[in-house]
Amino acid sequence: MKRIVKQLTAMGLTAAMALTMAACGGKSSGTDAAQTDTAQTNFKIFAGISPLSPDNSEKPLVKQLNEAMGVTIEWNCVSGDTLTEKKNLILNAGDDLPDALMAAQMTDSELITGGSSGLLIPLEGYINEETMPNLMKIVEKRPNMLATCTMPDGHIYGLPSISEMGFEYKDGNTYYIGAIPQFTAINTKWLEAVNMEMPTTVDELHDVLVAFKENDVNGNGDATDEIPMSFIFPESNGAWCAGMSTFFAPFGCTDYQMDHRAIKDGKVYYQAASEEYKNAIAYYHDWFEEGLIDIEVFSQDSSQYIAKGNGDDARLGVFVWWEIPEVVGKERAADYAYLPILNGPDGTHHVNLNEMGTTGHDAFSVTKACKNPELLLKWVDQRYEPLISMQCIYGPIGVFYTDEPDENGCYSMRELNEGETEGELKSKSEWTGPSEQLAEDYGTYYYMEERAQQRLDDLNDFWFQYVDSTEYFPSVVYTEEEIEVINDKLSDLKAMSEERIAHWLRDGGIENEWDQYLSDLDSMGLQDVIGAWQAAYDRYAEALGE
Repeated sequence: MKRIVKQLTAMGLTAAMALTMAACGGKSSGTDAAQTDTAQTNFKIFAGISPLSPDNSEKPLVKQLNEAMGVTIEWNCVSGDTLTEKKNLILNAGDDLPDALMAAQMTDSELITGGSSGLLIPLEGYINEETMPNLMKIVEKRPNMLATCTMPDGHIYGLPSISEMGFEYKDGNTYYIGAIPQFTAINTKWLEAVNMEMPTTVDELHDVLVAFKENDVNGNGDATDEIPMSFIFPESNGAWCAGMSTFFAPFGCTDYQMDHRAIKDGKVYYQAASEEYKNAIAYYHDWFEEGLIDIEVFSQDSSQYIAKGNGDDARLGVFVWWEIPEVVGKERAADYAYLPILNGPDGTHHVNLNEMGTTGHDAFSVTKACKNPELLLKWVDQRYEPLISMQCIYGPIGVFYTDEPDENGCYSMRELNEGETEGELKSKSEWTGPSEQLAEDYGTYYYMEERAQQRLDDLNDFWFQYVDSTEYFPSVVYTEEEIEVINDKLSDLKAMSEERIAHWLRDGGIENEWDQYLSDLDSMGLQDVIGAWQAAYDRYAEALGE
């Protein structure tokens, strides 16, 4: 069963058009303009940023948008592991609120809970030609867009973002850039040094890593500084593209999703409770004991991880990321190649797809503390203008992009300075938040970033040859009751899974403790969460006539 973009569009069309017409007619009762204090021009915003990014207050584009709308923004910018912690303090305290949360990775549970409690205000009444004309232009082109961010109570608590980067595979379907979010790479120069071939099975990789560990393969005279294999566990540590999911494929699963949610033949399940997951962790514990796995996989963040690859000497034998140069640098990248999906001890592998979609609705929410939401939303609407969005996503003209467009009126990424990588430049220049990136923008306003196009090519030409199931859990809408179940139980379930799995990977014992773990998951409500996921999926499938 396949989920393609045309189906997603068709599903939300009718509901979204109705919602759009309602939104254009004026403000809802929950957002009466007469109740706002139009004198407010100073706003406080809690915002997530890249670890390499400067504070939003220092970004020229922010100053430009502030001046255009006559506002002042007081920023509270947070990056890395502390983002979730500080966001939770804001949402749970309910006092001393910022006016808005931006790029704060709001979950559906947080949106519906915040909305139903009155902490977050409904936004649909402001999505009209007067207040948000740029967003309305996108809605006219993508009429399903508002439906994808409308909560079950009929309200919108998080503004939408849309990013259309995809490729048409040989099966005729369109797949997006996040279909496989984690690419594994291996140091081929080290392979040559130990006179070994590219591994094709997980057991062959084991032997290669042993050779990497036991030899001074980077040639610096220190036989102890090589790291045979590294990744980041769990992915909630802030590195969605650095997990160990592709290493699970030889055992029958690829757990890309931080909620450990997956689907097979229309049935939703929790991958961290599967036999395949158990077998993978049991197998890799032996590697950990042998010193083949980086001892810092449980503690490092993305910046520390990348620093290992970008040091004076090559240290990483096998690593996971969504591209090679960002981790090891542009010059050293030539020494690495993609490691194929490996067959397991039984001679097979299984690769399923990550959850995909073109829209999100977690990038900007307004709290009850805001006295002038109309002005604040007029300010943020500037981000939906294509050239402004271009600069928000990547960086300003003259910083990330060339100073002037070419003869076609399109901007290109500027020439990199010595030692720079595209990823580092983007991370230092971007301003995360709601944005638009439509397929027709490429070649009209700017060209697709070279590394993004390369990643699409890599998916099409290399990784998809290993995919044996194009089924994935789609973007669904939960009822308030389902969100309550998920909100109440899932975070504790995930925390326990991550703690136990880290323990088993490091210390062993999974075979003896697995049954108790499954029992503990059930007692904590795992089946209730799976039931909520399944009910939402079934409604989605029914809407598509499947």
